[in-house]
Amino acid sequence: MLYLTKIRNAESEFTGNEQKIADFLRANVSELKSVSSRKMAKQLGISQSSIVKFAQKLGAQGFTELRMALIGEYSASREKTNATALHLHSSITSDDSLEVIARKLNREKELALEQTCALFDFARLQKIIEVISKAPFIQITGLGGSALVGRDLSFKLMKIGYRVACEADTHVQATVSQALKKGDVQIAISYSGSKKEIVLCAEAARKQGATVIAITSLADSRLRRLAHFTLDTVSGETEWRSSSMSTRTAQNSVTDLLFVGLVQLNDVESLKMIQRSSELTQRLK
Repeated sequence: MLYLTKIRNAESEFTGNEQKIADFLRANVSELKSVSSRKMAKQLGISQSSIVKFAQKLGAQGFTELRMALIGEYSASREKTNATALHLHSSITSDDSLEVIARKLNREKELALEQTCALFDFARLQKIIEVISKAPFIQITGLGGSALVGRDLSFKLMKIGYRVACEADTHVQATVSQALKKGDVQIAISYSGSKKEIVLCAEAARKQGATVIAITSLADSRLRRLAHFTLDTVSGETEWRSSSMSTRTAQNSVTDLLFVGLVQLNDVESLKMIQRSSELTQRLK
């Protein structure tokens, strides 16, 4: 029996940690070539032995055997699917009904949230919130879908009194970066961490003495190395990606947490400003 089928059939018997492992394997099956049991254990917040025992429970000798089998199953499945249906996004194909598409999208986003939240270092997150709260000026950079996440965060921060710049034009982003000062903060949002425009802005910000906070993936990247602080995001999107759906979900979970943390630091005044903002916008109706 195929291991993916075994996982699906045994799901009702899984413990909490086993369900985490099963969800991770299914969401990231296309990327398992670069995943070790050690990396996976760290990402899920469980022990390596739990992963080995999970593999043995399914009939494999260890994680390596399970991983290689899953890679083989994925390759065979992809070849079969390529011959019969078009991939539209991630695991969604042209043969799927809207009901199936809805379930797949919801699960993809749920996994992105669960895996991103599991990575939070809350002591570090609190430190980041404090650094942002003291910044005279905040710049937010991002491209494409990440820019949309950044724009949403900028609106939220301006609502509670922070001076924020979040420009879509990359030339303007670079110009703002070189004008930052010590104490200012740059929040760079890039899942890959390799976009040259975002890296350039981060380099300029560091050179000016600003603090760089990167919202990025676990992958080793130039942005990750440049940042003073990183907030990790996880997305199970594969090469069959039509849009950064689960990536934006993961990024938004991080930025929303930053916003609520900042509101909490100065709750009375922040709530007053939110109320004033609401009252003003109501007058526009």
